[in-house]
Amino acid sequence: MGAGPHNPSLKSFVIAASIQRLIDAQKGASPKRIPVIICLRESADHPELGVQPAKDSIKEFLSKRGVTPTESDFYLFASLLPQDIVDLADLHQWVFQIWLDETTFAHLLHSTDTVKATSCWRTFDARGKGITWAVMDTGINADHPHFASNQTVDSKLSRNFSSSDTLDDKEGHGTHVAGIIAGCCPPWEAGKAFKFATYQEEEGDDPQIKDLPAAPSGVAPLAKLLNIKVLDDDGTGSASAAIRGLEYLRKLNDASQGIRVDGVNMSLGYPFDPKNYGCGYSPLCQEVTRASESGLIVVISCGNWGYGKTMLATGGEAAVAVVSSISDPANADAAISVGSVHKSKPHLYGVSYFSSKGPTADGRMKPDLVAPGEKIISCHAHPEQGFHYREASGTSAAAPHVSGAIAAFLSGHREYRGDPESVKQIFIKAAMDLGRDRAYQGAGMVDLLRAMMSV
Repeated sequence: MGAGPHNPSLKSFVIAASIQRLIDAQKGASPKRIPVIICLRESADHPELGVQPAKDSIKEFLSKRGVTPTESDFYLFASLLPQDIVDLADLHQWVFQIWLDETTFAHLLHSTDTVKATSCWRTFDARGKGITWAVMDTGINADHPHFASNQTVDSKLSRNFSSSDTLDDKEGHGTHVAGIIAGCCPPWEAGKAFKFATYQEEEGDDPQIKDLPAAPSGVAPLAKLLNIKVLDDDGTGSASAAIRGLEYLRKLNDASQGIRVDGVNMSLGYPFDPKNYGCGYSPLCQEVTRASESGLIVVISCGNWGYGKTMLATGGEAAVAVVSSISDPANADAAISVGSVHKSKPHLYGVSYFSSKGPTADGRMKPDLVAPGEKIISCHAHPEQGFHYREASGTSAAAPHVSGAIAAFLSGHREYRGDPESVKQIFIKAAMDLGRDRAYQGAGMVDLLRAMMSV
């Protein structure tokens, strides 16, 4: 570039705008640490060493500031004081860019029939047997009867990348997501049905407890699950935790002669800020791309930022749809990004009001698919509260329908394991058109039976 280490234009390129705003806001105040992701440069003198020289040099620099970073293959993660960030930006030989370690949020606000999973079970016996799917979330209650009867969760390969000290799901989001993908309700004892909680309003606090009318099942009931905890016990997490989780899954397959993990469900994300980096090229999006290139099928919820309010000329407010509201990392081109529709009447009610809409900020068409995401009954992580299942809405509930559908598909078409792009195209071409705008519905609603019969 021909710029010296103190060139202000170079420093402004290295430090992301979101971090610079936080630094500027702290001027004149007691400095507070800022969580960052440090993107490393490959060695110009020894390209065969990749980013390792940069990693070693920056770790030495940070150690002198009393900071011990965590790391992945391509990044370092640390919480730094503003002056440390400014000084780090001068090490442009080793530092490519410094991004904010974004806070990720869980995307949660008779559906097996809607996606034609039950028809597929009867016709092809495609129930996910022999397929393994990772759930990157708040954890999974593996002792829930829905999972325990078939030992659905593989505890040996499950890992915790969150700030929590336990793999257990204290928040409940991950267990609800996992129950949509796999597992099934065990046989009821005579005269004793399982209970479920239903809510009059979204985010309601006072549920009605009712008997289950039927036994819930995951879309791929015989698939195995990995509990990859990347969200904390309050339902939030960090982009760096998700990056490390994806890297772990990628390396599981790299270290094996066969495929140990077929795919991963990520019902999480954060609002995309186009001032920080190119759409689909944030550190987490780039890790999604690497995971897909390694053979993992990555299914991600689009987010629940598809509606808002606008001020009218009369001074009143009106609810409006918010386009280009797809969240990261669903912006990643390699991901199968999923929006939400009504669980039983998608043709009538169409795309859920909350479901984030496309296109992406750089003009690519997202979402890829939609799936049921309104008042979905799935596992409750805390049966001791008097009910084993509960209703929940959001694109968080839509994405695992697609994950489960793909797991079921792969159990019947094992030749497509490890081929994410082909699988993505099969499901896009087989999707059911709901007659809605492409920016709302993507290719349409996931249709497992049509996908099974198309190849």
